[in-house]
Amino acid sequence: MHSVTLTSIKDWTFCPRCGDRTTLTGHGEDTHVECPACGFTKYDNPLPTTVGLILDGDRILLLRRAHEPRKGGWDTVGGFLSGAETAERNLVREGLEEIGCELRNLRFAGTYPSVYGETGLKTIGLAFTCELPPDAEIVLSDENSEYAWFPLADRPPLAFADCEAAAASLTSRTGSA
Repeated sequence: MHSVTLTSIKDWTFCPRCGDRTTLTGHGEDTHVECPACGFTKYDNPLPTTVGLILDGDRILLLRRAHEPRKGGWDTVGGFLSGAETAERNLVREGLEEIGCELRNLRFAGTYPSVYGETGLKTIGLAFTCELPPDAEIVLSDENSEYAWFPLADRPPLAFADCEAAAASLTSRTGSA
């Protein structure tokens, strides 16, 4: 498991390139950090994440979060992409890490914007439908406290907007609502 400290650009006080003080410039979606000393500029681009909609017929597998943000909320398998990792490779890795299972039959389901809990960090969730192997045995990591299969049409609200929107979109496409 990776330990990552994520901060919003609004918290950037010093330039990562030259160490001088930065300024916050622009308004709304155009807000960005600039360094007057060296010209470094950083926009508040969303961080890519994956959303694994693990299906078994008309049921979806959900995990209860054991840690903040949104501790106790229901979530999907998924996470932040790292390095040169593809979204598909990330989701397979996250499946192995979070539930001890290799996800199969990944099919792209859409992109969904979100904010990572109370951090203010913008994310863009790359959602995939997928399945577990028939003989899969779920073993949770310490990231989650429990798992459950829910009918698509009768599932609890999800912890993050991208997961919620992806699941809602899937439900409306499959007519399970």
